[in-house]
Parts: sequence; structure tokens; C-alpha cells
Amino acid sequence: MEHHADPALTLRAGAPPDIEQCVALWVDACAVRDGRSISGIADRARPKFDRNIGWIVASSGEQVDGFVLATAPGSGMPTDPPGAAVVGLLAVNPSRQAHGLGRALLQAIARHLSEAGYKQAVLHALLDNQPALGLYQSEGWIAVGDEYEHSLLKRPLRTFSRVLLEDELGGTAGD
Repeated sequence: MEHHADPALTLRAGAPPDIEQCVALWVDACAVRDGRSISGIADRARPKFDRNIGWIVASSGEQVDGFVLATAPGSGMPTDPPGAAVVGLLAVNPSRQAHGLGRALLQAIARHLSEAGYKQAVLHALLDNQPALGLYQSEGWIAVGDEYEHSLLKRPLRTFSRVLLEDELGGTAGD
């Protein structure tokens, strides 16, 4: 698919053999984010892989160091804009965070969704996750709607939306 700035890392399409590594990475990244492990995180994440419309992993050899997964419109919150793909999971190995890998994955899924014909995407972010909020906002994601409570974590959450442009395909409108 493409290479990240770290030549040892490759971004590629996710595949069924990657699922358990991705789920474990999601659980680990959430535990670091939340300061503790929370029961139910893996059980909520695992079914999303079966419903994915785009799934990109960053790997070094057989090791998954990060991933992003999107699901079809209607798979997020009832208040999501109709027709918007849902970026439901994004995780980077905590030892590789703050080095641009999350940004590369977020950009890659935006390109993938645009290539697949989606005009808009949404994601749902915890409002106390400042590093993630900074990344999303710097990549053009805009808060929409009211805050609401995460059903498992009982913390404030907000929907962020982004228009997916044709120029993300590497060209310009009209090419």
C-alpha cells in the first residue's frame, strides 16, 4: 500500500490473521489512555472487524504496531450524518505514539474512504483524550453535535466529522 516515514513500518490492508493482534493492541492502548484496563473493551472492538469497509495496519514484519478501522454509514451513533463512514478504531502501540504513525493511519483511511466513494466520515472521541483530539483537529476533523456519555466508560464523548475530498486521491478536482 504505502510506507510510513519509518522504513521498517509498512501500511497495508488489514487481514483476518491480524484481528487478534489489533484487538490486543486496542486493549493495551486503551489501558494506557485510561490508566487502567477496563472490562469489555475487547468485546466491543472485535465485532467491528467483521463489519469493516476499510482496515489499515502499520506493521513491522509480523508485528502490528498500529491500525485504523472504518465501518459503513449507520454503524456509529444515530446522530451521525447519513452516508458518513465511521472511523471506529484507531490505535498505535504506546511505545510508538507521538511519532506520526497515528496521523499516517488517519490520512490513509481518509484516502481509502474517499477512493471508495465516501464523501464524509465521522469518529467519536473522548473529550479527555487531548492527544487524540489534537490529532483529529489538525487533520480537519470538526466537532459536531452535543457532547454525550460513552456507554461503557461513562466519560464525555463527542462526534467529529470530516469531509473527504477528491484531492485526497493524489490529484485535484477536475483531473
